[in-house]
Amino acid sequence: MLSGSVFYHGLIRKTIVSFGALFSSIYIDRKQGDSVAGTTVQRLQVPISYAPKEKWLVRTDSDPDLTQSTYTTLPRMSFEITGYSYDTSRKLNRNNTITCGKSNGTVSYVQSPVPYNIDIKLYVVTKTQEDAFQIIEQILPTFSPEYTLSLGIIPSMSITQDVPVILKDISVNDEYDGSFQERRLVTHTLSFTLKMNLYGMVTNTGTGIIETVITNVSTRSNGAIEQTYTAHGDSSTGVITNEGWESTL
Repeated sequence: MLSGSVFYHGLIRKTIVSFGALFSSIYIDRKQGDSVAGTTVQRLQVPISYAPKEKWLVRTDSDPDLTQSTYTTLPRMSFEITGYSYDTSRKLNRNNTITCGKSNGTVSYVQSPVPYNIDIKLYVVTKTQEDAFQIIEQILPTFSPEYTLSLGIIPSMSITQDVPVILKDISVNDEYDGSFQERRLVTHTLSFTLKMNLYGMVTNTGTGIIETVITNVSTRSNGAIEQTYTAHGDSSTGVITNEGWESTL
């Protein structure tokens, strides 16, 4: 049953933003003469946005008023979430907790995370195969077939998470058929799976960190305490002071 308490860690948003940032620094070179060894006359950064490819092929973010032809804005990349699935292979005991002690003596804890996979498709749309080859060759060597993102998931509890980004497959569609007046679009679709964990609500308790431990020892049938062991700890410095054993008889 849901607790009714509102919480939001922004886990999916952080993961998706980090995924898009992986492809935010891709450039293509326009060369004079030979396409590989020729002189570079222009270098273009390939823009990327979160949107279905059909949407920005009609209206792109760089041209909201449609004053230019969409064709001139290529090459472009976009990505979108296509599905979520529960990952039983990474399931943890639901009774486990992650605990974090604070400097003010309070303790925060959260239940074990729930493993989910997020399916994402990355679209690379270009006017020519040469542009597509330049982009794809900058992407594929990074994934063999996975790349790991390290994210700060819940900063208040100092929880970080490694998110594997797995490249599953690539499909190509080259729309070269048609009349000379029709535009040619070369579309590469890259399918990724992100293995992430979703955390529930963080609970703050008033229970402080244990800084003093007292152990009483008795071997008598009447339970009379014979010795007492005392140890103190400083939560701010981590220093433990042992006072040792003390006879009480």
